[in-house]
Amino acid sequence: MSKGPATASYDALATATSVLRDAGVENPARDLREILASVLEVTPAEAWLQRDRIADPDIAGAIDGAVQRRAAGEPLAYVTGRAGFRYLELGVDRRALIPRTETEGLVAAVLAWSRARAEPPRWALDLGTGSGCIALALAVEGKFERIVATDISDGALEVARANGSRLGLTVDWRQGSWLDPISGERFSVIVSNPPYIPEAEYHALDASVREFEPRVALESGPDGFEAISRILSHAGAFLEPGGLLALEIDARSTIPVTDLATASGWTRVRIERDLFDRPRYLFANKES
Repeated sequence: MSKGPATASYDALATATSVLRDAGVENPARDLREILASVLEVTPAEAWLQRDRIADPDIAGAIDGAVQRRAAGEPLAYVTGRAGFRYLELGVDRRALIPRTETEGLVAAVLAWSRARAEPPRWALDLGTGSGCIALALAVEGKFERIVATDISDGALEVARANGSRLGLTVDWRQGSWLDPISGERFSVIVSNPPYIPEAEYHALDASVREFEPRVALESGPDGFEAISRILSHAGAFLEPGGLLALEIDARSTIPVTDLATASGWTRVRIERDLFDRPRYLFANKES
């Protein structure tokens, strides 16, 4: 006697969970729920209630393909095509870095700085925008008149533009390396999560990062300071008096990065900690 749709669905889910568990996925049930939600185009809670839809051959095939990708080590965000960032759900793929919790903290600190100012900041610049997570979060939560975002990667900018369009948010997206697309403009705040992993350490990264996420968004020369040094050397010319430079950095590199900032002429250089109590953000000001 053939199995009914409900029984077949339970069997398929059990098999998929086993595949993920055998592949070493840390939380196979959670990952499968996220995969179901992405394929069924519903929330994770709704996905479990609609699991009988797995009886549809097309849906079953899509789920199996996603499970195999996850079992092969591909990050869950790329498999599902979406990642949460603060109050946003963003589309992501291998053209852009997956947004991290640490970067949410960078946005929170910039927003706190902007709210404490006597006059609201007018323009914000996001360097190396990737998926657009920083720029779009500032557009939703801040009170900026204008937000500009740059990235050297055409592919990353396509991801960012798609996110902005889907969310109905206006950002001036520009292709180019760091500050190269900016000319004659001044900003209240310049913010960036630049690459900061040394070349040798990049090759030792976990395969789930090294083999899937864009190298240009992670590795930054022999000492990891190539991008940060370039930003510190040139960003001051694009800040308004009293403006803020906010960078995410390697928690192990606070002393050399602080020295770089001071040598580049920045004042009131300070380091703030992330949600995990690690020194993660460099803030520097341009004097009024």
